[in-house]
Amino acid sequence: LRTSPLALASGFVGSSVRASDAVGTGEGTRLPVRAAAAALAAGLAGVSGRRGGRRSAAEGVIVRSAEPQMETEEVRKDGWGVAVAAVVIALGVVGAVYGLSTLLGLPLLYGGLALGIQWATFLLHGWPKRSEAFYDASGSLTHLAVAGAALLADPTRAPRQLLLGVFSIIWCTRLGTFLFNRIAGDGKDDRFTALKTSFWRFSIPWNLQVAWVFLLQLPILVVNSAATQPEVGWLDGLGWALWAAGFLIESAADAQKFAFRSVASNKGRYITTGLWKYSRHPNYFGEIMMWVGICVSASSVFSNWTWLGWLSPAFNTILLGFVSGVPMLEKAGEKKWGNEEGYKNYMKNTSCIVPWIPAPPLSDGGEAK
Repeated sequence: LRTSPLALASGFVGSSVRASDAVGTGEGTRLPVRAAAAALAAGLAGVSGRRGGRRSAAEGVIVRSAEPQMETEEVRKDGWGVAVAAVVIALGVVGAVYGLSTLLGLPLLYGGLALGIQWATFLLHGWPKRSEAFYDASGSLTHLAVAGAALLADPTRAPRQLLLGVFSIIWCTRLGTFLFNRIAGDGKDDRFTALKTSFWRFSIPWNLQVAWVFLLQLPILVVNSAATQPEVGWLDGLGWALWAAGFLIESAADAQKFAFRSVASNKGRYITTGLWKYSRHPNYFGEIMMWVGICVSASSVFSNWTWLGWLSPAFNTILLGFVSGVPMLEKAGEKKWGNEEGYKNYMKNTSCIVPWIPAPPLSDGGEAK
């Protein structure tokens, strides 16, 4: 495959799950831009075959990306296309962050922190070590730094500002710890292999992570930058309740999936118990609920252009449900279990994201009762 704008676009939108996870077998909600790396690897390096699958012995020789001669070969193969695309994406991210900060009256410090942490991690560890080990951890650290800076910008904070900031910090700390522990156990993510052959390719997912962090944190930044804070009202109560419910749902879904995968006999199978009985992606439902809840509460201070804070849950929902979250997972699941009657019944009769009435059991004849 040749480098193309379509391949870059598919990489840009990313996903919050590993591309190799199929319905019910993923390890939990992931940072969206990690799957962008998988799409970019396929688009920029021409990697084909099953996402996340094991490579052949011949391919294994090719992916020793730390060798300088391999890097030179890849640069010659791609020419300047990858470098130009990477620079365009980097400038686009910087422009979007600067533009939104200026339009919404946000301090440039927040965007600067996001850029600084991502590029520092990439330049000091990611590229020198040809390693994605700190990719997810740096994403969580960036969320923590941006939300923390917004929260601490003024020593006097209203309850709304304080709670929404704390909600964001709790969310990124839980997710970051979960993901870091997992990558520490796995050792590496094979989908980054093709990206690590080139400085410019490998820089793309780190830049995309800047955009993702900034967009998701928009309501937190707007609330903590508002000159006036209305009294706590019903919107706040509703938003806080939605966040708490979403957090519990996502945490429970992740825990149930982890427990399911810990049983040896369940290896390579899909989960249909617990919350997964009522939704094919209950962790996504919890994730969406949390950021909708934050925005509902933040709406108490939105006015004029600051209503763009709703880009946060809108972006997250579109990403998870319609771009490369659900579609990537269910495409992988179809390849794996598409011929199984039980899987067909589960997919046909179980709600995609919003928990609903579970699929009926199959009769002896293989049809839903």
